[in-house]
Amino acid sequence: MFNNNSKKAMVAATLAAALVLGGSAAAFATDSGTSTSASPTSAPKAPKTNPNKAAMDAFHAAQQAFKTAQDQFKQNKVAFSASQAAFKTANQAFMTAKKAIDQTFKSALDAAKTAYNTAIAAAATDAQKSAALAARKAAVTAAASVRDAAIAALGVAPVRPVAPVHPTAPTRPTLAPRAPHTAQPAPSATPAP
Repeated sequence: MFNNNSKKAMVAATLAAALVLGGSAAAFATDSGTSTSASPTSAPKAPKTNPNKAAMDAFHAAQQAFKTAQDQFKQNKVAFSASQAAFKTANQAFMTAKKAIDQTFKSALDAAKTAYNTAIAAAATDAQKSAALAARKAAVTAAASVRDAAIAALGVAPVRPVAPVHPTAPTRPTLAPRAPHTAQPAPSATPAP
């Protein structure tokens, strides 16, 4: 009957005729404005909007601000460590000087007390005892004024630095539920007129 090449040529010719005739029929159907399908035309879809977009955008902005604050916190922590070391040195020097002032004051009080006790032991009259008491009060007042002047000259005690506060991480917003997907309307069983 037909050889192999003629069979292939016949299949190719049939396929080409089907494509040419089938394509023109489809083009004619769309050009005439009538639809051969029974499904109704659907309205254009509205763009989907995410009700959580504003909340998530604000959350992402808060995360960026938190990262910036975190970097600033790290820098402040390094500066705090340096100021803490400086405070420790200054406070130690202040306390050493204050301790020396207090010891000098205590020595002056002890000397006044010893002088008073010696004068009272040697005093025979009330006038001598009264003079010894007045001398003791004068020595205590003088020692107190010397101590107060030394403390004033020492200045204000160093102030302990305040540790930096760790920034608070933003919390995720509570998201509104998304709108359910609307199903496509089912094609009607009755054909369109």
